[in-house]
Amino acid sequence: MPSAFARVGDLGTILLLATCAFARPLDAQPSGRSARIRLSDSVSVFIHLGGGDTSVMAITPNGGFRLRADSSALAAWARASASLPGPTPRAGTGSDGPLEYSASVLRASDQSGNAMRLLRLTDDSNSAYGFRASNGAWEGGDRIRSEIAKVLFRALTGGEGDGVEWHPDGPHDDSYPPGFKEAEPARGNPAPRYPARAELAGASGTVVAQFTIGKDGRARPESLLIVRSTHPLFSLAVRDALPSMRFVPATQSGVPVQTTVIQEFQFRVP
Repeated sequence: MPSAFARVGDLGTILLLATCAFARPLDAQPSGRSARIRLSDSVSVFIHLGGGDTSVMAITPNGGFRLRADSSALAAWARASASLPGPTPRAGTGSDGPLEYSASVLRASDQSGNAMRLLRLTDDSNSAYGFRASNGAWEGGDRIRSEIAKVLFRALTGGEGDGVEWHPDGPHDDSYPPGFKEAEPARGNPAPRYPARAELAGASGTVVAQFTIGKDGRARPESLLIVRSTHPLFSLAVRDALPSMRFVPATQSGVPVQTTVIQEFQFRVP
């Protein structure tokens, strides 16, 4: 459920020997309905309702952030964000002092560590918002105009029209098409390094990541989505290693094709 709105002082960043087991194909989305809302030139969100996959996913230049939450939680987040108070001077600083902004945060109900925040930027009825999505290790987002924020709020509550266009999701099917051969790790593919950070205290951990492998066998870092992680530093280690990873690309009837995979990374003290 969304948190009670938080007061934040500025628009800054949210503070917040590995082995690999490769990749199974990404399951098709279960049946339900989906809507895409373009928040800005660089950020879009995809809202899925029903079919066992009620969630919101943000696609940003820093990767994807997928947050599972039931429809009542999505609607409550929209209502809380729409009713946020505008910014006010920080207590004790006077009318010309630094401003405090109000934000509404929705956190994932799974182990992804993902959270999304909407921050009201002005105190008028047509306020723009700051949108941020985070997995605890890094974040992405952008400023969104008032009219786009209202479309987002409408979609999160399951509304229709006025910029919200729903499409039925395809049927569930996790089988390979005839002639398809899945991608494989290339020989000598590097594994993520165990993070050299004292706060891990030698703990083991796991990251389940989704990403796209191009026809050239290279992973696409901008496609990275953390599905599940036991610690943000392990997520960060996977992100740092992904650009250097190489794969034998998937093929369709012998022709290389782009594919999306899910891979599990196990972390143990070297």
